[in-house]
Amino acid sequence: MNRFEVATGPSQTVRSIAEFAVRLRESAPAECVVIDVAELSDVDLSFVQLVEVARRDALLTGKTIQLSAPAPERLKSLLERCGYVASATPDDLAFWFQGEIVQ
Repeated sequence: MNRFEVATGPSQTVRSIAEFAVRLRESAPAECVVIDVAELSDVDLSFVQLVEVARRDALLTGKTIQLSAPAPERLKSLLERCGYVASATPDDLAFWFQGEIVQ
């Protein structure tokens, strides 16, 4: 399987999301894109929106997007605060939390 890893870096906010979006677009030929969230510490909804669009596009083209690890605490908190967790499907929860219990 053709894999491509995209590192987020420490900050993914509206101020820095354009650079991440370019790297994500560059990964388009890959069958599987892994988003490395190891360094992610500052995040806002622009990151969630971009990843969700990428997930939907990947699904339509038979490709896969996954996180390198469950959502880090800051991202988890953001997903809970914005109401995403409450309305998430089982697939959404599996993507963002990889089986970790969301409280």
